[in-house]
Amino acid sequence: MAFVQRRKGPDVVGSFGLLQPLADGSKLILKEPISPSSANFSLFRMAPVTTFMLSLVARAVVPFDYGMVLSDPNIGLLYLFAISSLGVYGIIIAGWSSNYRGRPFGRL
Repeated sequence: MAFVQRRKGPDVVGSFGLLQPLADGSKLILKEPISPSSANFSLFRMAPVTTFMLSLVARAVVPFDYGMVLSDPNIGLLYLFAISSLGVYGIIIAGWSSNYRGRPFGRL
């Protein structure tokens, strides 16, 4: 797959592909950011970070092994529902901060 995409694959980057996440992360950070000219820059950049962090926080109630969990499993389902419902706000903030005023599909 890496040959088709003309990139270095996990078998080439580091031993056993352990450096592949670092290579992908550096590529993502160094890419040119694209944002609308009328966007609120700080909110527009914070929206994906918010969604990603909430998805990571939601994994706190997922057990790693029998008896190994970061939080109380009795309230875990309620916690999972609460955090997953907050994840939508990242998408809403991204759309709101872009300050787009036109029609999404052109003339209908």
